[in-house]
Amino acid sequence: MELGIKGKRAVVTGAGQGIGRETALVLAQEGAVVCVSDINDSRGKETVEEICERGGTGIYIHADVGVPEEIKHLFRTAAERLGSVDILINNAAISPKVPFEDIPLEQLEQVLRVNLMGAFLCAQEAAAQMKEKRWGRIISLASMAGRFGANKSGAHYAATKAGIVGMTLSLAKTLGPYNITVNCVSPGRINTELTRVLPQKVQNEICSQIPLGRIGEPSEVASVIAFLASEQASYVSGSCVDVLGGYIA
Repeated sequence: MELGIKGKRAVVTGAGQGIGRETALVLAQEGAVVCVSDINDSRGKETVEEICERGGTGIYIHADVGVPEEIKHLFRTAAERLGSVDILINNAAISPKVPFEDIPLEQLEQVLRVNLMGAFLCAQEAAAQMKEKRWGRIISLASMAGRFGANKSGAHYAATKAGIVGMTLSLAKTLGPYNITVNCVSPGRINTELTRVLPQKVQNEICSQIPLGRIGEPSEVASVIAFLASEQASYVSGSCVDVLGGYIA
């Protein structure tokens, strides 16, 4: 299927690894010019190198989405080097594994700042550029934890991901008149570094709760994101697409 995003400019946050990295690679493969952003410079640059090795076009810009000034720098620099953004993938997030009773205020503030405020401010910056051309795609990563509550993840992480869903619904209404679609994707257990650090016993327990009998791969989430970024999804907005392998809480 031709996605119709050749030449579109995409910003992918947290693209140094996992779902963000795979999404950047898929978008570049489809012809988008990709701005890779991360706080891990070596991994972010590796993503760009792989994009270029595959014949795509990408640049790297360091940005901590928990710092408003760095978000402004990200979008200002991306516009200067590539042109105004067409596609935003809000992927950057942190997920400390701490029991609810032990979550310190400082960590709560950090998770809220990175996961929710960061996505909100990135959407603000991107929308300002998208409005001028009356075309845009904003896709944010929610989570199974935000849809059904956290078990292995922290309550603060789950709260931010639920916030992503609410933000998506609101922005779809606010930005729709400018031909900007806004959606989110809610992955279940995916084979990323965050999952691989869990003990094998826990991983087996997780798989037993998934009807497909396995955890998902980053590419299986990235393909859904790429579709939502495409011309083929021009009438999809305000949706939260579950990628859960059939899991139902």
